[in-house]
Amino acid sequence: MDRKIVNIFSAFIIPIITFFLFELLFKNVSIDRVYNFFENSLLACVIILMSFFIDNLWFKKFYLKTGIVIFISCLFIETFYYYHFESLFSASTIFVILETNNAEAADFLRSYFAKPIIVFLLILSVGFIVYGIKVINRNVAEISILKRDKIKCILLGLSIIIILKITNLIVFNVPYLAVKTPITYFQESNKLKNYGGENPLGSFKNVRHYELKGKKELYIIAIGESASKSHFQIYNYYRKTTPLLYDIKDELLVLNNVISPHAYTIGSLTKGLTLGNVENPEGKYKGSIIQLLNQAGFKTYWVSNQRPIGISDTQVTKIAKGATKSVFINIKHTSENTPYDEVLLPELNKIISEKGDKKVVFLHMIGEHFHYEKRYPPEFDYFNVDPNTKFKRDDVYKTINSYDNAIRYTDTILNEVIKITRKQNVNSFVLYFSDHGQEVYDDIDFFGQTIDQMVTKNMFEIPMILWMSNTYKSNNQITFNKDKKYMTDDVIHTIADLCNVTSEEIDSTRSIFNEHFKERKRIIKNDIDFDATFYLNGNQ
Repeated sequence: MDRKIVNIFSAFIIPIITFFLFELLFKNVSIDRVYNFFENSLLACVIILMSFFIDNLWFKKFYLKTGIVIFISCLFIETFYYYHFESLFSASTIFVILETNNAEAADFLRSYFAKPIIVFLLILSVGFIVYGIKVINRNVAEISILKRDKIKCILLGLSIIIILKITNLIVFNVPYLAVKTPITYFQESNKLKNYGGENPLGSFKNVRHYELKGKKELYIIAIGESASKSHFQIYNYYRKTTPLLYDIKDELLVLNNVISPHAYTIGSLTKGLTLGNVENPEGKYKGSIIQLLNQAGFKTYWVSNQRPIGISDTQVTKIAKGATKSVFINIKHTSENTPYDEVLLPELNKIISEKGDKKVVFLHMIGEHFHYEKRYPPEFDYFNVDPNTKFKRDDVYKTINSYDNAIRYTDTILNEVIKITRKQNVNSFVLYFSDHGQEVYDDIDFFGQTIDQMVTKNMFEIPMILWMSNTYKSNNQITFNKDKKYMTDDVIHTIADLCNVTSEEIDSTRSIFNEHFKERKRIIKNDIDFDATFYLNGNQ
């Protein structure tokens, strides 16, 4: 092979090998990373082979220079993501990126690019790009390819693309994901248009509400954010993070064995609040809990302290806008000092004062969303001594303390919601659960949650608590087994059951508070058996 061609190949292959060795040095490399190595090598071959078909020297240089900038940038993204999350950069990653605004993205970059190793990786990437451009400038002009060889190059390039597709190695390709995933995302969003105000009733069949005659009904569903069960005092956490709930624990039904299906809001709530579930993800296009309650004659309210993210509404926002009234209080991104969740309380009082005997109110809290220290007022800076952790660093201590302070503040908000509801002396309940959990240096040296391979049970194990008024308890038969295994992709059935609403689509065996409830295999992230992974194998 012509030495000039070898030089151009080396400008692509050397970075691939270097980044792979970086991963070997700093992380345990999985078989998927080996597949990714081969995918990157084959893609580099395709980029170079296709250049031989271009006769115009200027355009050929431009094509190769653009190719090497994009290619090495993708290598950097893959390696950075794997280094931090020990996960592959995937379609799920891009889905979440599309639900994130620019300010949140900038805040993420500021947080992680401050690490020296990432700065080194970035400098290395820039160096490879500069080197690659120099190699292209020096060698391209002297490469001469016969016409018959050009055809061979094109055929070889197309053959490699076919191999990437057939072997499914294409799923490791960042440019491919960057093109395909946004298309899929917007198709998904368009399918959810029917949840908006133009279709408030959905298409549920034979909807029936078993009314409690002469009794007003007020039902509150408080949806938390990033709350891990393991940091709640009421779940035997060693710190007093939920003292107010603990004081009224005799009034509460506290479920011990609840998980979310995903470790990010959109994946979890678009299943939980709709007919979609792990077994039937397409079911989410067939109706939401808000549409069902609207059809059953309730006035529905969605009050959120989370900002609708991005240029378009998020998928959760589309569901929320099906409510009789939806209010979004927060206009700030989570990297700022957002309004505290107490702003939900005046809105709740307003709703209670409105006319109507049948109301369901969804309170979407900002809860323990990172940055934790910005989720509570200064007077809730309660935990300031070193916590119990096996990771002995100041940054770890600070993070755990901030997270526990945020939970202690959530405890205050939930207690106030219960107090407000109790005063009404009507058929009422307050159901609280979190969208997903959070790892906060409990099992691994990491805080937050991931959407790919690196998972811990704390990212999925969430609190789920039910308070009921005496009037409600006297008029309803609730079955309770605190240790039953449950996953919140079925929460639509539980909420409907608690509200005494039935339809052909609602399944009582999927309601945790129903006597007919049946446990089922809990599959997180679409393909991981939660109980087998974290408990049957002794990985507690």
